[in-house]
Amino acid sequence: MGSASGRQAAMPFIMVTVLLDMMSIGIIAPVLPKLIGSFMQSGASTSMGYGAAQAAFAIAQFFSAPVLGALSDRYGRRPILLLGLLGMGINFFVTALATEFWMLLAVRMMGGAVCANIAVANAYVADISKPEDRAKNYGLLGAMFGLGFIMGPVMGGLLGEHDLHWPFF
Repeated sequence: MGSASGRQAAMPFIMVTVLLDMMSIGIIAPVLPKLIGSFMQSGASTSMGYGAAQAAFAIAQFFSAPVLGALSDRYGRRPILLLGLLGMGINFFVTALATEFWMLLAVRMMGGAVCANIAVANAYVADISKPEDRAKNYGLLGAMFGLGFIMGPVMGGLLGEHDLHWPFF
């Protein structure tokens, strides 16, 4: 479990991690359909491409969450959360550079695989929380989740107005 000071230091780290994860998902929302449309050949359906991109992310996340959970049990929660943040940063950079739809699909799969941080963050909160603080800490996590979903689309929309690739940088 760790010391009391370790518990106090861990909660802000977890909250920032969840905020960044949710912002990253939200930033994509306003620009992904237009980005996919820019890759589609004439006659190809943007909505089918959008569905494929979202499915690629979700399927990868579904399969990687238990793997990341097991890795966090073995190597610790913090290193796996940091690895996930690094992976998401790389994912965004590569997304910004994608020039073909297949590249975008591949990068969305990678993003889904590394963005399964929420499961690890929830386990981390369970590890560090005293029983009397558990509900409060999960409430804080929920607040960061919601705040990220508010801030992300705003940032993505504002940056995407200038260039579809800017939100990813």
